Amino acid sequence: MSKKTTIIIRLQAILIVTLFWMLVFYGKDEFDSFQQAQEEEIESQNRVSNKQGLSVVTISPEVQTNSGILTSKLEGVAYTGEIKSFGTVVAIDNLIDAKTQYLNLRSEASVIQSNNAHNLKQYQRLKALNADDKNVSDRAVQEALALVNADKAKALAIDSQIKNLLYGAKLKWGTALAEMIANGKLPPHLESLMSRKHVLVQISLPINTPTPAAGSTIQITPINENIEPIKAIYVSPASQSDASGLGKTYYYSAPAELLRIGMRVNVQAEAKTESSNGVVIPNNAVVWYAGTPWVYLKQGKDQFIRKPISTDTEIDAGWFNQNISADSVIVTRGAQLLLSEEFKYQIKNENED
Repeated sequence: MSKKTTIIIRLQAILIVTLFWMLVFYGKDEFDSFQQAQEEEIESQNRVSNKQGLSVVTISPEVQTNSGILTSKLEGVAYTGEIKSFGTVVAIDNLIDAKTQYLNLRSEASVIQSNNAHNLKQYQRLKALNADDKNVSDRAVQEALALVNADKAKALAIDSQIKNLLYGAKLKWGTALAEMIANGKLPPHLESLMSRKHVLVQISLPINTPTPAAGSTIQITPINENIEPIKAIYVSPASQSDASGLGKTYYYSAPAELLRIGMRVNVQAEAKTESSNGVVIPNNAVVWYAGTPWVYLKQGKDQFIRKPISTDTEIDAGWFNQNISADSVIVTRGAQLLLSEEFKYQIKNENED
């Protein structure tokens, strides 16, 4: 091969390599633009729109099924209200001790009364003999009278102790429980307190709650214990406030089997108010955003609108609300997914701005 031919071949090779790299360099931007255009073409359509100031998320029935979004139709309910509070199982050792002391004092008073009757008869007999020509001495009559007066003094002292005992119990426990000390016949739930088959529970109720009716009941459950509620029977207003200092306090009697002294309990009672009409929003339907609870209402087959709810009234099943109409269809599973779609829409708009 001649020298001239070799040079030509080398120049052609250099030219080919140069053209290839020029193609790669200048074609990269066009390739990126093409790829971005392709991605934009296959990107899913925007699912969020705005109607009258409300964000509307549009999800096709097929996507709803694939995403596991479930809905439920709300039913109207009449809510009478309920009270949720706390209480404490309190010791009544002092009350039982007072009952024992009262019985001992009454027994002692009975003995004194019996002695007094005997001494009084003896005094009257000696006095009559003394009057009958001094058959007995004046000293014997005076000694018999001293015994009668001593019995009266002892009786007065014991009577004073009993009054002080009952007065102190009334100050500490209130009238109803203090009467348990002196009353021999008690209702079953109070008799069970004295025999320790029941315990005394001090319950705190909201300040505007009416005084419970005699014989009324509430449901209590030890805190952090998953057991059936225990029925407690109303006893009386409590003379002392709750440790929190909130609300009005009352005494209730409850079976002692699952309750212990010092145990804190949850309280659930029916509020004595007129019923209100509304709906119950289940807990799994609520999604929190910006410190506010929301639910998604379904409109038609594929549209969802986010609406705030009230958390003023919490019940076991969820939240009682009056600002959402009955027969509304709400999302019970997948609300967080819908909220994420709204976030994506907001972020996209911010980027476009």
